[in-house]
Amino acid sequence: MMRTSFLLIPALLLVACSKDDDAPLAPQPAPAVCGIDGARLEATFDGGAFCANASLFASQAVSMTINGISQQGATLTLELDSVSVGTHAISEITNSILFTTQLAMAYQSTDATPGTLTITSHDTAAKRIRGSFSATLSNQIGLPSAAIAGNFDLYYVE
Repeated sequence: MMRTSFLLIPALLLVACSKDDDAPLAPQPAPAVCGIDGARLEATFDGGAFCANASLFASQAVSMTINGISQQGATLTLELDSVSVGTHAISEITNSILFTTQLAMAYQSTDATPGTLTITSHDTAAKRIRGSFSATLSNQIGLPSAAIAGNFDLYYVE
């Protein structure tokens, strides 16, 4: 009799604690904000929204590299030579931007249509940088140029 009790108690707990697996899960709304403070890279490219919500990193070596990938497969890379607070030019060589669509069409900053990079804060002790950017990016295979504007708030590694 005692052995039967030991077997029945776990079985009763499993039944009592189980949930109805057939109940539909409530849909979760999409976050209203891209990322969180200290881990955000977002932009508008050619009228569409980009959020680095699949992968995001920032590293400072010779220059600051910021890279993000969206869940849809688009990528955004910023190679920043100017990391001091202030406004700086974006071109093909300095403070460059590379954006690839989810269809792998690449667009980059050019010298012909320079953009603007604004570093709003850079805390080298905490290794955190914040800023915004805007530029017209060109496509090397002849597609029309596209506008990009965005912002970032990131902790980085060295």
